[in-house]
Amino acid sequence: MITSTDGNALEGFQKSQFRSTANVSHDVYRLGSGPAVIVLHEVPGIAPLVAAFGQKVAKRGMTAVLPNLFGTPGRPMTVSYALSSFVHTCVSREFTLMATNRISPIVAYLRELAKDEHAKCGGPGVGALDFECVSR
Repeated sequence: MITSTDGNALEGFQKSQFRSTANVSHDVYRLGSGPAVIVLHEVPGIAPLVAAFGQKVAKRGMTAVLPNLFGTPGRPMTVSYALSSFVHTCVSREFTLMATNRISPIVAYLRELAKDEHAKCGGPGVGALDFECVSR
């Protein structure tokens, strides 16, 4: 299990913004060098544990790429924060599209982000990890 008590969880990460061809824009936090690995957060967002995992990815010789899809980057997870993020996510258009088996704009955005990161970082491809799945 990854633990972090650092109050400045995203220290050392470079913040930029990636805008897709569909004009969808999100902040992206990057750290490291080498092939890109996109680290996807879940509710409530890029919490300190997610950032700590990104640091581990970078220390292993890869570029950790953390797109901020919602939430406050670096904010510690609390029950109230998670619930407020969950409510916002559940009523979003993204959730409706997933439920009806249509491609979500966020999927298209992440595909473009991966293509852009591959062009920047090279390597055999781009990895993508769901933090919740790898942290168990």
